[in-house]
Amino acid sequence: MPLPNTRPDFDIDVRPHIFHSPADWALFWHGLAPWFECRGYTLHTPGSKASLGLSDRFTVPVRDTCHARQQPPFAYTDISAQPEFIYDSDPRGSTLKISGQSRPVCRSRTKSFVPIQVPPFIATSNTGRVYAAQDSLGRHVYLKILRKDSEQLRVVEMLRQQKQTPGVLPILDVLEYDEDYAFIAMPRWADIPGPSHLLRSVRDVGEFVVDILKGLDTLHSLRIAHRDMKINNMVMNHLLSLPVRALRPLQHLDVNSSSGSTLRLVTDSRDTIHHRLEFGIIDLDFAMIIPQSTNGKDRLPSTLAWMQEYSALDVAQGELVYDPFKYDVGVLGVMFCEMLQKFTPVIPNLAPLLDRMTTHELTKRFTARQAHVFAEKYLLQGLSEKQLQQSLTTSNRPLPLGNNPSDHTPLPTSPWTSYDRWAYLPLSFFLEFPQWSEYVTPRLPRWKAWLRQVCETEEGRRRVKRIRKILAVVGIGEGSVYHRS
Repeated sequence: MPLPNTRPDFDIDVRPHIFHSPADWALFWHGLAPWFECRGYTLHTPGSKASLGLSDRFTVPVRDTCHARQQPPFAYTDISAQPEFIYDSDPRGSTLKISGQSRPVCRSRTKSFVPIQVPPFIATSNTGRVYAAQDSLGRHVYLKILRKDSEQLRVVEMLRQQKQTPGVLPILDVLEYDEDYAFIAMPRWADIPGPSHLLRSVRDVGEFVVDILKGLDTLHSLRIAHRDMKINNMVMNHLLSLPVRALRPLQHLDVNSSSGSTLRLVTDSRDTIHHRLEFGIIDLDFAMIIPQSTNGKDRLPSTLAWMQEYSALDVAQGELVYDPFKYDVGVLGVMFCEMLQKFTPVIPNLAPLLDRMTTHELTKRFTARQAHVFAEKYLLQGLSEKQLQQSLTTSNRPLPLGNNPSDHTPLPTSPWTSYDRWAYLPLSFFLEFPQWSEYVTPRLPRWKAWLRQVCETEEGRRRVKRIRKILAVVGIGEGSVYHRS
């Protein structure tokens, strides 16, 4: 049976979106609703068909949520969740005000936003590959389409063979559609909100870091390289009444304002969550099973190294190959740095962890397991209850410069490559962790800094790679490797 409501150019590998519009996305999945119903899954209703005035950027649950059944591996849900207001686009072009703002901020070029009351646990449109649904017991799930002849499905099948996949969102089911496509069912966990709303205490940071490192360790122990580590590919086991992220900003409507209905910025607070938040890794679109090599080195062509949101810079010097496992750790380390390095004065053990995850000396970089063990020991187990409960506070004043100001610019807004994570750590840390100096990332060698500068241009990269190939022929450096696409 062919997939319903698809164009001739339908291709699930197109990035970033596989559909031309949210309406096309909704039409495609809505056409699959009867097929999924026969297999025990009730798809959300597309926004335009929900009689709420929503666009197809949103989908609405069909069944009520049975909170008692939302138990692991499914996400917890808030029993007190009530209908709330969001804004959605309105073709009439009306304008709304946000409290405290002197000018309209809700207008786009052709549309403005209007407040719409929605039930709890609506979902948002995405890249098109995923759609929200509920199983036969009303539990919230996500369904994802993938090719049957794909590396992603091979990774999925390997994970399903495991009794547990700690730190990785489990796969509940694989539904074969035809000879070309299959669907996987996963518990619907929530996107992770921004750090200021997620992380309140030292314990919060430790649990988040440990859970994600546990997930990466799980993947690497199965020789699976994720290849796309970023915050958007991580989730938490608590569904908020409104989604964290959307293609349009989500706001709550303040209907009690004395000046009329205005929109004010309100975010869901972690204070309403009364269970231990768990975090997991998702999105195996780029994941690969790396075969065991005969020489003990794990290598992929450098063209496969993701160089977008969080680049570990392992191939920024024109390298021909890279280690995908070390790169995963480095990329995750960069993400942790961007989120957490400002907290090192409060959580000093973050400094050695982050430096060892991102060091340019690859022989010293932590493996996923080493990073997980270190984080569990020094960010959770080694701290007292009083230390774990300590609130996260960062000073507004600039951090003082070290002995050599040219080495770093230790400001809270500095990028991970120049931020001094060792500045202003308490003296007690250096006494309790005497091996600290072994973890400090050394200055980048001049030759490597020069190569990075040369490789900033396409022509520079091409020339450096050409020279590396010649040197590899005579046994200097590593040459290209074959990769089966």
